[in-house]
Amino acid sequence: MANIRRRFTAIATGAVLALALAFTVPSAANAADETLEASFSLTPRSGEFLNNGYKPANWRVENNVTATGPQILPSKNIDLQFPAGELTFNPGNVPVCSDDKVGPPPTDLSQPVPNIVNRCPDSVLGNGTAKFALAQSNTPAALLDGVIVVFNGGTQGGRPLIKVYAYSYDTMVAVFTEAALQADGSLDFEVPQLSFDSSVTSLNLSIPSTNITLTDWGPGNETVVLPKGVKSDYAQAKCSTGSWPWSADFTFGTRASDNTPTSPDTFSSDGGIENCTGVTGKAKIKSVKVKGPSKVKRNKKATYKVKIKNSGAVTATSVKLNLSGKGVSAKKKVGKIGAGKTKTVKVKVKFKKKGKVKAKFKVTSKNGGKKTATKTIKVK
Repeated sequence: MANIRRRFTAIATGAVLALALAFTVPSAANAADETLEASFSLTPRSGEFLNNGYKPANWRVENNVTATGPQILPSKNIDLQFPAGELTFNPGNVPVCSDDKVGPPPTDLSQPVPNIVNRCPDSVLGNGTAKFALAQSNTPAALLDGVIVVFNGGTQGGRPLIKVYAYSYDTMVAVFTEAALQADGSLDFEVPQLSFDSSVTSLNLSIPSTNITLTDWGPGNETVVLPKGVKSDYAQAKCSTGSWPWSADFTFGTRASDNTPTSPDTFSSDGGIENCTGVTGKAKIKSVKVKGPSKVKRNKKATYKVKIKNSGAVTATSVKLNLSGKGVSAKKKVGKIGAGKTKTVKVKVKFKKKGKVKAKFKVTSKNGGKKTATKTIKVK
């Protein structure tokens, strides 16, 4: 696993709740008395996944913890490993929720969901729910309901960062943690130190999810609305080989209030292979539009803006622009144009002959075909 800076915060007054985000195993895995039963799903938001490019995805993880004894040891750290390059996060065009709004102390986090969401309404990536075991004892602990909101944290060390906020309406206590998706496909979460060693018993998390309305929530029987992610293509994936081998590593153990271990750490590592289908996507130069003067003077430079759209499913590569016509010629390297993206380039040209010129703006791509736009220009 890559070493990254990890921060975590638990805001507690008396009883607290726990958070453990897990992209976990498809079959049971044991650590001491704890058994993890979990699943994940990664599905394209439309059509099929590609084997040669990313498509927006629905990303969902579920985790359930049971124990053979009366106690469930708290999770201390969770390392998640997805195949490098197959899953990516796309934080562009989503505002960053800064640390002074959702972050470590002295940020005030013990706020109901609406209050926290109002701090960063345009930064929400997804949501979820959880159940927590309050404290440890010789009898089964009380189970409490929790709600989760995921925010865009921008980047950390150049890698996309997600912030996870969990709140219990039973205890009015919040937990904060975060993780950056590394180039090797790992997500590494620290789980906060919690009073009474409260434990997670179930958790589900979705990006971008849908709006979720929860009724009769907490002791006040409140109605809680969890907003969906504002960006439908934040989570993206591809299937390049037909399967996704992945793994999860868990660390369990109890701690004192000063974070000193009060039991030996126990570990659980497991993984699996999730089958996927990836089709070959193509690039396509769909349209070329030209803006610029229709009348120019001979031997004087004129500037034209050429708008090029790639309507294909993958990035168009080696895109070039060639301008030709009576008394005029020019070439320009455009480079790459992303799937479904439009790129505008400027080209300065000089017309050497008077009269009407039918200028041809021809765009070619190594993998996206070609397209030509013609503009009639009067040269004086």
